Amino acid sequence: MNMSNESTIAMNEKYGEFASASGNVAFNESDVPEKLVTLIPYAKFWGLADDWAREQLATKAPEHVKTELKQMIARYDDVLDEWLAGDEAASANPSDAYVAFSAMRMCADFM
Repeated sequence: MNMSNESTIAMNEKYGEFASASGNVAFNESDVPEKLVTLIPYAKFWGLADDWAREQLATKAPEHVKTELKQMIARYDDVLDEWLAGDEAASANPSDAYVAFSAMRMCADFM
């Protein structure tokens, strides 16, 4: 089992019943910078590109879940900046992983 699968299982245990609230975003994990691999389960859960769907998910989230996401984003803020404000930010066709991580960060900001 790879690290992101283990992290997904751990996150699902923490999220409890709410873990089924997201359809989980698909992307190529190899597009994620190594320093951000820990956040893959969060990006899959929260990285909905549709603003309305993402905001609805955030609104329904239990407080402890919101707090954890905001803490994870804060912990990796500088590394996220390096990637999300880097070369791919100007791309006309960013990777699905890039879009999911951007949406995850927007979700935390919305909270």
